[in-house]
Amino acid sequence: MVIQKAVDNLKERPKDERKAVAGGIAVTVVAVLFIAWSIFFLKNLGKTAIDPKFQSGAQSEFDFNSVREAQERLLQEYSSESALEAELRAVRESSRQHQQPAYDPNATGVEDDSQNPFQ
Repeated sequence: MVIQKAVDNLKERPKDERKAVAGGIAVTVVAVLFIAWSIFFLKNLGKTAIDPKFQSGAQSEFDFNSVREAQERLLQEYSSESALEAELRAVRESSRQHQQPAYDPNATGVEDDSQNPFQ
C-alpha cells in the first residue's frame, strides 16, 4: 500500500519531477547491481587463484638447467682450439712454405751474371 500511495503521489506531480525520480531510481538500481556483482566477482577471483606447475606440459621445455649445460658445452668447444681450426692453421703454414717467392725486378733468373745481356 505504501508503494501504491507513492506512485499515485508521483502521478500528480509535473513531468520533470517524475523524470528526476525515475532517473534516481534507475541510478540506484544500477549501483546496487554493480556493487553486488563486484563482491561476487572478487570472491570468485580469490577462489580460483592459478597455481603454476612447472613440471607439466610445455613448461619442461623451459628447463634452465639444460640451457646452462648447453652454454657451458658451447663455451668449452669454442674456447679451445677445435680440430678444424688446427687443420686450417696447418694448411696455411704449409701453403706459405710452398709459395713462390715474390717477383724481384733485379733478379734476372740467370745464376751466372756473365751471361746476363743487360750488364
